[in-house]
Amino acid sequence: MKLADRLDKIKPSKTMAVMALAKDLKEQGVDIVDLGAGEPDFPTPEYIRDLATKAMADGYTKYTKVDGIPELKEAIVVKLERDNNLTYSTDQIIVTSGAKQAIYNAMMAVVNEGDEVIILSPYWVSFPEMVKLADGEPVFAELDPKRDYRRTLKPFEEYVTDRTVAVVLNSPSNPVGSLLDDEFIADVIKVSREKSLLIISDETYERITFENKYKSIAAYEGAAELTLTVNSMSKTYSMTGWRLGFAAGAKELIKAMSKIQSQITSNANSIAQKASVETLTGDQSAAEMMKDKYWERRDVVYEGLSNLPGIEVNKPEGSFFIFPDVSAYYGKSLNGKSINGSVEFAEFLLEHAKVVVIPGIAFGSDNNIRISFAAPREEIKKGIERIGEALNLLN
Repeated sequence: MKLADRLDKIKPSKTMAVMALAKDLKEQGVDIVDLGAGEPDFPTPEYIRDLATKAMADGYTKYTKVDGIPELKEAIVVKLERDNNLTYSTDQIIVTSGAKQAIYNAMMAVVNEGDEVIILSPYWVSFPEMVKLADGEPVFAELDPKRDYRRTLKPFEEYVTDRTVAVVLNSPSNPVGSLLDDEFIADVIKVSREKSLLIISDETYERITFENKYKSIAAYEGAAELTLTVNSMSKTYSMTGWRLGFAAGAKELIKAMSKIQSQITSNANSIAQKASVETLTGDQSAAEMMKDKYWERRDVVYEGLSNLPGIEVNKPEGSFFIFPDVSAYYGKSLNGKSINGSVEFAEFLLEHAKVVVIPGIAFGSDNNIRISFAAPREEIKKGIERIGEALNLLN
């Protein structure tokens, strides 16, 4: 069998070896502290599960309109007005199988062969691969760690060429947890208007922010008509397996995305759609409870990592990830085995601390590792303690 050439464009995962080893150790009964999770550790709230049960009992198990059931699109309009001060009509909304599909649909709708899409780095692993699948070229704009990853090292306009068609923003971000600086966002909007760029704003973690209130990119002056706002039920409501996302933007773009979706997945899961109506419009206390727990855990992991020698760490403003720079330990070794990058560092922690972390190279930064605090408080404390003990073994 001959496979398609486009597969050559996609990078294989650099984290699979670490995750496979962690799986093997768990199966052997080894006490592993897993700080690698990319999803909430909380169960989906019971009332949401009950809504799904009722939806099935009421017969909501058939195909729906490709772009989503009307009552969910109306609920999304209400949510965007309530939480984000954004005004849309239902024909500016599409419901998708997760935020990932919304972003992929957008890439397929606007990117032609050779077009460039600017991606802030460190980045979520799928952003550049989706650009490549659309025959585009990802252009990486490196965020400045000395400014807590809140703006790029160079002025935004320096990353733009005559082939640029879009920019992807992710704030709060995975893997860093930073919120983009207001002045930087204003620069992006200004340049995007001048160059007719689409701003794809992945706002999956917008409800998981801490000290500072979140402001949607489309809510900034002059941004609404330039921006595709993408969101998801996954992180806010701990509904990752339900695969339900949505996007809001210009009617022409939403129509194009729906056309693409009609030939790929058709509608998102009908049961998840029906359950999401009341989830979005009803009592939000469960989502707030989970956010408050993440906030407490953020403080625990930040304090713990800050006390480890040689670790440089920014304080996340949102999400449930922290992205410490561990490169001070590169070149050190144990039993003749040297650490030369984030993959070797993660392997070292798994072998000698029995702690799972994700190598930063997967997110475009080999100096870092990603640690998830979507884990119980005591597990986080135990994991940080084990990391400290393991680092003392290096010479």
